Amino acid sequence: MNLDIDIVPLSIFIVVGMFVLLLAGLPMAFVTGTMAVVITLLLWGPNSLEIVLNRVTGFMKSYVFIAGPMFILMANVLQKSGVVEDLFRAVRVWFGPVGGGLAITSIIVGTIMAAMSGIIGAAVVSLTLIALPIMLRYGYSKQIACGAIMAGGGLGTLIPPSIVFVVYGLVTGASVGKLFMGGVFPGLMLSAGYCTYVVVRCLINPKLGPPAPPEERQITFLQKLALGKGLILPGLIIIMVLGSIYGGLATPTEAGAVGSIGAFLSAMVHRKFNWTLVKESLYPTLEATCMMAWLAFGSLSLVSVYELAGGANFIKQLMLAMPVSPLGIIIVMQLIIIVLGMIIDWLGILFLTVPLFIPIVTSLGFDPVWFGVLFVMNIQMAYLSPPFGQGMFYVKGVAPSEVTMLDIVKSVWPFMGIQFVGLMIVIFNPQIALWLPNQMIGQ
Repeated sequence: MNLDIDIVPLSIFIVVGMFVLLLAGLPMAFVTGTMAVVITLLLWGPNSLEIVLNRVTGFMKSYVFIAGPMFILMANVLQKSGVVEDLFRAVRVWFGPVGGGLAITSIIVGTIMAAMSGIIGAAVVSLTLIALPIMLRYGYSKQIACGAIMAGGGLGTLIPPSIVFVVYGLVTGASVGKLFMGGVFPGLMLSAGYCTYVVVRCLINPKLGPPAPPEERQITFLQKLALGKGLILPGLIIIMVLGSIYGGLATPTEAGAVGSIGAFLSAMVHRKFNWTLVKESLYPTLEATCMMAWLAFGSLSLVSVYELAGGANFIKQLMLAMPVSPLGIIIVMQLIIIVLGMIIDWLGILFLTVPLFIPIVTSLGFDPVWFGVLFVMNIQMAYLSPPFGQGMFYVKGVAPSEVTMLDIVKSVWPFMGIQFVGLMIVIFNPQIALWLPNQMIGQ
């Protein structure tokens, strides 16, 4: 391979430097930002520091960036509005009487919450507080219960309006609307896979997920329909957000604003709207947005400096020189992301890898929307993967004391296996992710 010899030691220096700074306890945003400044000073001197600022200001001025805070605000309001409790009751009456029914209910509610909110933590925390105590009281296996909650709640990374797709679109220039639509079928496929796994496990061993007690099975069909009103508000919010994007009526940013208004209206309907709710929704939104901005600042600065030093060309030559097919290169990229997902937050992975990978993906003739769906499916695995998967810590933070971290770690493996199989299916069948985006009105 004819590689620039100077870039090799520079690449090693970046990896070692980041590792040392992370061990020193610095947040990822400051690790990447520090490395960007150090490399700029070493290579070009202090007069070149404006390189760092130019890349970041272009990102921050993007109109689509506003969509992120809108969807985060919508999720925070929905979590506190009471809609999750109504939704759980509405779905539970249909599936509770069957073996594993409460776990299936958690997965379905997580799927619907994903289509309303776009972030992960809200659904997982809500389901852990609402569903986990009930499942444990009915004798459910801790592994089935925790795994179903994390897997179902984690669908918020993939099913639109996913905040991960918003940031991916910002970094790559891909259509966020198309990315949203690309995540629909893979997300529903994974949801169905989770439910199938729970059903099969509970058929083989009914003790893992006993059916609801007899008194809960005697509810009439009309009573079930009456409880179905809990599905009305979630359905309206989903239609407002996704329907407006699919129909070409609104941009993702506009749809996020509409969804936030819908979330506040939902809080009013449930009589939960007050200053406390507004304050408790805005503060986490501000924190998450600032975290995203700082990570973007540091990571994009580092990537920009690395690209100017020849790093992007180095990575491209390295990938293309591998003795594998173009699809094999995509699989290698996914494996790299899987490994990074065990130790780094999704924002760090996205900002560090996607700007380097996308030129290779497009040069091989692959669709950036398809690669975006693969990336987000991979991030969903990272969300569950030990030792630092966020989903595990969300559950442990609010779970009953009888649920140990070991129980939670054991619960993730079967669902991660399903995610990996789903990832391979979409890799070898791109139309699962691309058919719906190609049908969009006004694409």
